[in-house]
Amino acid sequence: MMKIRITLLANVLLLLPLASQVLAQGGPAAKAAVKTAAVSAPIGFSREKTTDICTTAPRSDWLPEDEMKLLAEYRGYRIKTFRLSKGDCYEIYGFDREGRIVEAYFNPVTSRLMRQNIAQ
Repeated sequence: MMKIRITLLANVLLLLPLASQVLAQGGPAAKAAVKTAAVSAPIGFSREKTTDICTTAPRSDWLPEDEMKLLAEYRGYRIKTFRLSKGDCYEIYGFDREGRIVEAYFNPVTSRLMRQNIAQ
């Protein structure tokens, strides 16, 4: 639940500059547009949803696990645990470049970071 709140807060903070511009133009339509934009902001990749997937590509197209580990280490992650998550993502538990505890999910085909959770 806390992760969802943090994600929602991040989305609201991203929308604040847009909201102030629209409100500066004034009118009830402007206020409605800001409210709609805030409500329709994407929540992101959530642990609660089982439909979140990184890829639907066949395993033959995936990067080997050893190669993904090397790419993650090159990007500054110190890996304590590496595994395959339910959503067909490579999942890393460890530390990021700044030494914070992190849980990161990568697309196994493109090695793109899909999401990460940083411990507070």
